[in-house]
Amino acid sequence: MPRVKRVKSLADICMNFILENQEIFSERFSIGELEVCRNINALNSDKPSTNPFDDLPTELLEELVRLLRKKESYRWDDQTLYPTKTYKITPFLKLMMTPRLRTLDLTRIKKECINDCAAVLHLATMRIPHLETLILDCQYVTSFHFISKFAKLLKLHIFSPENGDECFELIGKHCPDLRELTCSSNKVTDDGILKLCVVGNCKSIRCCKVTTKGIQLALDNLPQLSVLEHECLLECLAEIAQNALDHKSSLPKYSLKTLYILRDTIYKTGSLQKSVLLCPDVIRVYLTMWRKERFDNSELLSVLSLEKLYTIEIINAEFEKLQFTSTEIQINRGLTFDGVVPLLKKFGCLLKSLEFRDFYAVDIAMIIESCPNLESLTIYNCKTNQSTWTKFMERPSSILRHLKMLCLCYLTFENVFTLFLSPSLSRVIITSCYAVTDHVLQSAASLHSFCNLEYLQLIECQSVTKKGIIDIFLKESNPLRKMILYENNSGYTLEDVDDLNEKAIWIKNNWQFKLILHRSNLGRSVRHLAALGYQILITS
Repeated sequence: MPRVKRVKSLADICMNFILENQEIFSERFSIGELEVCRNINALNSDKPSTNPFDDLPTELLEELVRLLRKKESYRWDDQTLYPTKTYKITPFLKLMMTPRLRTLDLTRIKKECINDCAAVLHLATMRIPHLETLILDCQYVTSFHFISKFAKLLKLHIFSPENGDECFELIGKHCPDLRELTCSSNKVTDDGILKLCVVGNCKSIRCCKVTTKGIQLALDNLPQLSVLEHECLLECLAEIAQNALDHKSSLPKYSLKTLYILRDTIYKTGSLQKSVLLCPDVIRVYLTMWRKERFDNSELLSVLSLEKLYTIEIINAEFEKLQFTSTEIQINRGLTFDGVVPLLKKFGCLLKSLEFRDFYAVDIAMIIESCPNLESLTIYNCKTNQSTWTKFMERPSSILRHLKMLCLCYLTFENVFTLFLSPSLSRVIITSCYAVTDHVLQSAASLHSFCNLEYLQLIECQSVTKKGIIDIFLKESNPLRKMILYENNSGYTLEDVDDLNEKAIWIKNNWQFKLILHRSNLGRSVRHLAALGYQILITS
């Protein structure tokens, strides 16, 4: 049944009180006093702390920061509360810069708070020597030398640094324990990678304008590197393999566990085959085909040389649409689902996550039969066959019993219904599926009541009615916590929202449930709901 709202814990009550009265705390405990005491080790000193939040454990402190960020990302407009993409830094955030804080996210800051961001970062360098995760938009800072104060960093995400190579040099010198580095910048070169490779502990790198030379430097000097996300990765691995073959030397082995073909990758025939020779431990493959370079079924078969594979995600945009009068024909000149079938047959029992986008034909029945342990499935903008219904009637046990995450777009009735039979579904996102009807949902609910479903999002599913949603999902038989509808095309009208307001079963039964209606301006009815305190969020 839906979770009943629990009685707030003392910790929750205290955190809510603190956030509602943050101005009082900011005035009572000045930042100036904290800076005077910056040389005192707050974790080991016997002297009473100037900052009352110094004694909070890490878990509570980071939850308080998360709630503060969430609170300051909302704004009031015309008596309605809207979430925004940025948040405001308040003086109270500076009080959160305590020695026990382990994660600091300084991204998506409102423009008027840029100076405050620099002040928070400056205070963090003095008070958080054991910071482990830093996420920073470098447009908020003028220099990267502060990184020397964070010698215990394990995870660093930086966006748009002005001098990427200098940043990497400082990271290599001062962050010996770093395990994950993400840098979105076109100003990082091979020289930056060379300067980074000082200790060799980093396990994950995501960066931009680095050549194959820089990639090889990272591979050779970072023996624990498991993720390197770059459009030239396969090209570099193929060159290394070919060079070893030409010189009849042994092939080097790298610890990479993930291989990518990214949107900007210029794929060269045979690169994937040579890459897997050097990376036998790969367990995840992400392939995005946006360019015209040929990547056909034979290229994909090279993945069969791997021992294990848990994730396959393929975006296959290499097709052309030709229109003759009113007929639309899709011609796929490269990869087809037939090329995927051998992978499903070999790795099917191991696969946990599958994603296929823009395939001309996808065999859902084959996926169900080959991948019994699948936990996440995304089928987006693909033509599918209609054979699953017949096969299900012949073998009703052939359902994905472990499937938790399901994302569908443009599927037939038979395939939608068969996938909805999975009893473990906890998160479902459906887009532009006219096959999803009240009847389909009710039929699935009659079998397992969606007993594990916590999140439901329906986009342009006009065959689902308001009555169907209420009768099927707003019942005590499922634990739904959040439902997202698109007011313009979900079949809901403003009158429907008013009607829903009158019933409001989740309010009467005190359920932990949120209904989110996406529209730029829902007007009177939603403002009425918000005024009455209903758990309905409005997003633009």
